Amino acid sequence: MTHRVLLSRFPRPFADFAFQVLANLFFLWVIVRYALGGWQTAQIILTQIGLPAWIALAVVSALVLYRSDYRKDVPLFIAAYTLGYWGEWWGTTRGVWTYWNHATPPDYLPPLWAIGLLTVTHLRQLVQDIGHRRTQINTDKNNSSAFVRANPRPISKYLKAASFVALPALAFAVIAPRLAAVDWSGRLDANFYAGIVVGIALLLYRFDLDEAFGLYVCGMILGGTYEWLGTWMREWTYITREVPPLWIIPLWGLACVEMVNLSRLIRVPLEKTKTALHRLRAAT
Repeated sequence: MTHRVLLSRFPRPFADFAFQVLANLFFLWVIVRYALGGWQTAQIILTQIGLPAWIALAVVSALVLYRSDYRKDVPLFIAAYTLGYWGEWWGTTRGVWTYWNHATPPDYLPPLWAIGLLTVTHLRQLVQDIGHRRTQINTDKNNSSAFVRANPRPISKYLKAASFVALPALAFAVIAPRLAAVDWSGRLDANFYAGIVVGIALLLYRFDLDEAFGLYVCGMILGGTYEWLGTWMREWTYITREVPPLWIIPLWGLACVEMVNLSRLIRVPLEKTKTALHRLRAAT
Protein backbone atom coordinates (compact mmCIF):
# COMPACT_ATOMS: atom_id res chain seq x y z
CA MET A 1 0.00 0.00 0.00
CA THR A 2 2.86 2.39 0.78
CA HIS A 3 4.41 2.10 -2.68
CA ARG A 4 1.03 2.93 -4.26
CA VAL A 5 0.85 6.17 -2.31
CA LEU A 6 4.43 7.13 -3.17
CA LEU A 7 3.99 6.42 -6.88
CA SER A 8 0.67 8.24 -7.25
CA ARG A 9 1.05 11.16 -4.88
CA PHE A 10 2.39 13.60 -7.49
CA PRO A 11 1.16 13.89 -11.09
CA ARG A 12 3.87 13.35 -13.71
CA PRO A 13 3.68 16.93 -15.13
CA PHE A 14 4.22 18.41 -11.67
CA ALA A 15 7.06 16.00 -10.91
CA ASP A 16 8.77 16.79 -14.22
CA PHE A 17 8.38 20.52 -13.56
CA ALA A 18 9.82 20.18 -10.05
CA PHE A 19 12.79 18.13 -11.25
CA GLN A 20 13.42 20.65 -14.04
CA VAL A 21 13.45 23.57 -11.63
CA LEU A 22 15.81 21.74 -9.28
CA ALA A 23 18.13 20.84 -12.15
CA ASN A 24 18.22 24.42 -13.44
CA LEU A 25 18.92 25.80 -9.97
CA PHE A 26 21.71 23.26 -9.56
CA PHE A 27 23.32 24.24 -12.88
CA LEU A 28 23.14 27.94 -11.97
CA TRP A 29 24.67 27.17 -8.57
CA VAL A 30 27.53 25.35 -10.29
CA ILE A 31 28.19 28.43 -12.44
CA VAL A 32 28.31 30.73 -9.41
CA ARG A 33 30.19 28.29 -7.18
CA TYR A 34 32.82 26.99 -9.59
CA ALA A 35 33.05 29.54 -12.42
CA LEU A 36 32.85 32.63 -10.21
CA GLY A 37 34.25 31.17 -6.97
CA GLY A 38 31.18 31.63 -4.80
CA TRP A 39 28.79 34.49 -4.07
CA GLN A 40 31.30 36.85 -2.48
CA THR A 41 33.93 36.33 -5.17
CA ALA A 42 31.24 36.63 -7.84
CA GLN A 43 30.28 40.08 -6.52
CA ILE A 44 33.92 41.16 -6.65
CA ILE A 45 34.45 39.83 -10.18
CA LEU A 46 31.24 41.32 -11.55
CA THR A 47 31.97 44.66 -9.88
CA GLN A 48 35.61 44.96 -10.91
CA ILE A 49 35.35 43.63 -14.47
CA GLY A 50 31.95 45.14 -15.05
CA LEU A 51 29.95 44.78 -18.26
CA PRO A 52 32.07 42.06 -19.97
CA ALA A 53 31.69 39.79 -16.94
CA TRP A 54 27.94 40.38 -16.82
CA ILE A 55 27.65 39.63 -20.56
CA ALA A 56 29.65 36.41 -20.23
CA LEU A 57 27.56 35.31 -17.24
CA ALA A 58 24.32 36.13 -19.07
CA VAL A 59 25.33 34.26 -22.23
CA VAL A 60 26.47 31.14 -20.37
CA SER A 61 23.39 31.11 -18.13
CA ALA A 62 21.05 31.65 -21.08
CA LEU A 63 22.62 28.79 -23.03
CA VAL A 64 22.46 26.46 -20.02
CA LEU A 65 18.77 27.23 -19.52
CA TYR A 66 17.76 27.27 -23.21
CA ARG A 67 15.27 24.45 -23.78
CA SER A 68 16.73 22.63 -20.80
CA ASP A 69 15.52 19.10 -20.14
CA TYR A 70 16.74 17.44 -16.97
CA ARG A 71 16.26 14.00 -18.53
CA LYS A 72 19.00 14.83 -21.04
CA ASP A 73 20.98 17.47 -19.17
CA VAL A 74 21.70 15.45 -16.02
CA PRO A 75 23.27 12.54 -17.98
CA LEU A 76 25.17 15.13 -20.03
CA PHE A 77 26.47 16.67 -16.81
CA ILE A 78 27.58 13.28 -15.48
CA ALA A 79 29.25 12.31 -18.77
CA ALA A 80 31.14 15.60 -19.08
CA TYR A 81 32.18 15.50 -15.42
CA THR A 82 33.54 11.95 -15.83
CA LEU A 83 35.47 12.41 -19.07
CA GLY A 84 36.48 15.94 -18.10
CA TYR A 85 38.03 14.73 -14.87
CA TRP A 86 39.88 11.95 -16.66
CA GLY A 87 41.28 14.34 -19.26
CA GLU A 88 42.19 17.00 -16.72
CA TRP A 89 43.85 14.43 -14.45
CA TRP A 90 45.98 13.10 -17.29
CA GLY A 91 46.91 16.52 -18.65
CA THR A 92 47.83 18.09 -15.32
CA THR A 93 49.69 15.12 -13.85
CA ARG A 94 51.75 14.75 -17.05
CA GLY A 95 52.46 18.45 -17.33
CA VAL A 96 50.74 18.92 -20.70
CA TRP A 97 49.01 21.92 -19.17
CA THR A 98 49.38 23.59 -15.78
CA TYR A 99 46.92 25.62 -13.74
CA TRP A 100 47.75 28.73 -11.75
CA ASN A 101 47.38 26.84 -8.46
CA HIS A 102 49.26 23.75 -9.73
CA ALA A 103 46.33 21.51 -8.78
CA THR A 104 46.10 18.14 -10.54
CA PRO A 105 43.39 18.91 -11.44
CA PRO A 106 41.60 21.86 -9.77
CA ASP A 107 38.37 20.71 -8.13
CA TYR A 108 36.37 23.33 -10.02
CA LEU A 109 37.32 22.07 -13.51
CA PRO A 110 35.18 18.90 -13.88
CA PRO A 111 31.93 20.75 -13.01
CA LEU A 112 32.87 23.47 -15.50
CA TRP A 113 33.43 20.84 -18.18
CA ALA A 114 29.84 19.79 -17.52
CA ILE A 115 28.57 23.37 -17.82
CA GLY A 116 30.65 23.80 -20.97
CA LEU A 117 29.04 20.75 -22.56
CA LEU A 118 25.55 22.03 -21.70
CA THR A 119 26.32 25.34 -23.41
CA VAL A 120 27.58 23.50 -26.50
CA THR A 121 24.59 21.16 -26.80
CA HIS A 122 22.11 23.96 -26.21
CA LEU A 123 23.90 26.23 -28.70
CA ARG A 124 23.56 23.48 -31.30
CA GLN A 125 19.85 23.24 -30.45
CA LEU A 126 19.49 27.02 -30.79
CA VAL A 127 21.18 27.05 -34.20
CA GLN A 128 19.03 24.12 -35.30
CA ASP A 129 15.86 25.88 -34.17
CA ILE A 130 16.83 29.05 -36.03
CA GLY A 131 17.56 27.02 -39.15
CA HIS A 132 14.19 25.28 -38.95
CA ARG A 133 12.37 28.61 -38.55
CA ARG A 134 14.16 30.13 -41.54
CA THR A 135 13.40 27.06 -43.62
CA GLN A 136 9.73 27.24 -42.64
CA ILE A 137 9.58 30.95 -43.50
CA ASN A 138 11.13 30.35 -46.93
CA THR A 139 8.76 27.48 -47.54
CA ASP A 140 5.72 29.58 -46.59
CA LYS A 141 6.82 32.53 -48.72
CA ASN A 142 7.57 30.55 -51.83
CA ASN A 143 4.99 27.80 -51.29
CA SER A 144 7.47 25.41 -52.81
CA SER A 145 9.70 22.64 -51.59
CA ALA A 146 12.42 23.61 -54.05
CA PHE A 147 13.92 25.90 -51.43
CA VAL A 148 14.14 23.14 -48.83
CA ARG A 149 16.96 20.64 -49.13
CA ALA A 150 15.70 17.64 -47.22
CA ASN A 151 18.63 15.65 -48.53
CA PRO A 152 21.80 17.72 -48.85
CA ARG A 153 24.20 17.05 -51.69
CA PRO A 154 26.47 14.04 -51.16
CA ILE A 155 29.54 16.28 -51.41
CA SER A 156 28.47 18.13 -48.26
CA LYS A 157 28.22 14.84 -46.37
CA TYR A 158 31.70 13.87 -47.48
CA LEU A 159 33.10 17.25 -46.42
CA LYS A 160 31.42 17.03 -43.02
CA ALA A 161 32.74 13.52 -42.44
CA ALA A 162 36.24 14.45 -43.60
CA SER A 163 36.35 17.44 -41.25
CA PHE A 164 36.47 15.14 -38.21
CA VAL A 165 39.89 13.96 -39.38
CA ALA A 166 41.11 16.81 -41.57
CA LEU A 167 40.76 19.68 -39.08
CA PRO A 168 42.62 17.99 -36.19
CA ALA A 169 45.29 16.75 -38.63
CA LEU A 170 45.69 20.25 -40.08
CA ALA A 171 45.90 21.84 -36.63
CA PHE A 172 48.57 19.38 -35.51
CA ALA A 173 50.48 19.78 -38.79
CA VAL A 174 50.61 23.58 -38.42
CA ILE A 175 52.12 23.41 -34.93
CA ALA A 176 54.20 20.27 -35.53
CA PRO A 177 57.52 22.13 -34.96
CA ARG A 178 56.37 23.29 -31.51
CA LEU A 179 55.12 19.83 -30.59
CA ALA A 180 58.35 18.27 -31.80
CA ALA A 181 60.35 20.55 -29.54
CA VAL A 182 58.55 19.21 -26.44
CA ASP A 183 59.90 16.29 -24.46
CA TRP A 184 56.99 13.83 -24.50
CA SER A 185 58.74 11.07 -22.59
CA GLY A 186 56.54 9.83 -19.74
CA ARG A 187 53.53 11.75 -21.03
CA LEU A 188 52.21 9.47 -23.80
CA ASP A 189 51.51 6.61 -21.42
CA ALA A 190 48.84 3.91 -21.15
CA ASN A 191 46.24 6.47 -20.03
CA PHE A 192 46.89 8.48 -23.18
CA TYR A 193 46.35 5.51 -25.49
CA ALA A 194 43.36 4.32 -23.46
CA GLY A 195 41.84 7.77 -23.90
CA ILE A 196 42.28 7.54 -27.67
CA VAL A 197 40.62 4.10 -27.81
CA VAL A 198 37.70 5.17 -25.58
CA GLY A 199 37.34 8.43 -27.50
CA ILE A 200 37.11 6.70 -30.89
CA ALA A 201 34.62 4.15 -29.52
CA LEU A 202 32.41 6.91 -28.10
CA LEU A 203 32.72 8.98 -31.27
CA LEU A 204 31.45 6.09 -33.40
CA TYR A 205 28.67 5.04 -31.00
CA ARG A 206 25.30 5.66 -32.71
CA PHE A 207 27.07 8.13 -34.99
CA ASP A 208 24.76 10.57 -36.75
CA LEU A 209 26.68 12.82 -39.14
CA ASP A 210 24.45 15.90 -39.04
CA GLU A 211 24.03 15.89 -35.26
CA ALA A 212 27.71 15.12 -34.63
CA PHE A 213 28.82 17.83 -37.05
CA GLY A 214 26.65 20.42 -35.31
CA LEU A 215 28.12 19.47 -31.93
CA TYR A 216 31.60 19.44 -33.46
CA VAL A 217 31.30 22.99 -34.83
CA CYS A 218 29.61 24.42 -31.73
CA GLY A 219 32.20 22.69 -29.55
CA MET A 220 35.03 24.29 -31.52
CA ILE A 221 33.40 27.73 -31.33
CA LEU A 222 32.67 27.75 -27.60
CA GLY A 223 35.66 25.60 -26.70
CA GLY A 224 37.98 27.91 -28.62
CA THR A 225 36.45 30.87 -26.78
CA TYR A 226 36.89 29.23 -23.38
CA GLU A 227 40.48 28.25 -24.22
CA TRP A 228 41.36 31.72 -25.41
CA LEU A 229 39.95 33.33 -22.27
CA GLY A 230 41.60 30.81 -19.95
CA THR A 231 45.07 31.02 -21.53
CA TRP A 232 44.87 34.80 -22.02
CA MET A 233 44.00 35.27 -18.34
CA ARG A 234 46.75 32.74 -17.45
CA GLU A 235 44.28 30.54 -15.65
CA TRP A 236 46.14 27.66 -17.29
CA THR A 237 49.20 27.35 -19.51
CA TYR A 238 49.89 24.69 -22.12
CA ILE A 239 53.24 23.04 -22.61
CA THR A 240 53.54 24.74 -26.03
CA ARG A 241 52.90 28.20 -24.47
CA GLU A 242 50.22 29.04 -27.07
CA VAL A 243 47.28 31.39 -26.39
CA PRO A 244 45.34 29.27 -27.11
CA PRO A 245 46.92 26.22 -28.77
CA LEU A 246 45.44 25.66 -32.21
CA TRP A 247 45.36 21.88 -31.79
CA ILE A 248 43.05 22.00 -28.77
CA ILE A 249 40.16 23.63 -30.68
CA PRO A 250 39.16 20.65 -32.88
CA LEU A 251 39.77 18.36 -29.91
CA TRP A 252 37.13 20.34 -28.03
CA GLY A 253 34.63 19.56 -30.79
CA LEU A 254 35.50 15.86 -30.78
CA ALA A 255 35.29 15.72 -26.98
CA CYS A 256 31.78 17.20 -27.05
CA VAL A 257 30.55 14.53 -29.46
CA GLU A 258 32.12 11.81 -27.30
CA MET A 259 30.57 13.19 -24.10
CA VAL A 260 27.12 13.39 -25.66
CA ASN A 261 27.37 9.77 -26.77
CA LEU A 262 28.53 8.74 -23.30
CA SER A 263 25.45 10.46 -21.88
CA ARG A 264 23.32 8.27 -24.15
CA LEU A 265 24.94 5.19 -22.65
CA ILE A 266 24.21 6.56 -19.17
CA ARG A 267 20.57 7.12 -20.10
CA VAL A 268 20.01 3.48 -21.09
CA PRO A 269 19.74 2.08 -17.52
CA LEU A 270 17.88 5.21 -16.42
CA GLU A 271 15.28 4.74 -19.15
CA LYS A 272 14.88 1.07 -18.22
CA THR A 273 14.36 2.01 -14.58
CA LYS A 274 11.84 4.68 -15.56
CA THR A 275 9.92 2.20 -17.73
CA ALA A 276 9.83 -0.31 -14.87
CA LEU A 277 8.46 2.32 -12.49
CA HIS A 278 5.78 3.35 -14.98
CA ARG A 279 4.71 -0.26 -15.37
CA LEU A 280 4.59 -0.65 -11.60
CA ARG A 281 2.52 2.51 -11.31
CA ALA A 282 0.14 1.33 -14.04
CA ALA A 283 -0.27 -2.01 -12.29
CA THR A 284 -1.34 -0.24 -9.10
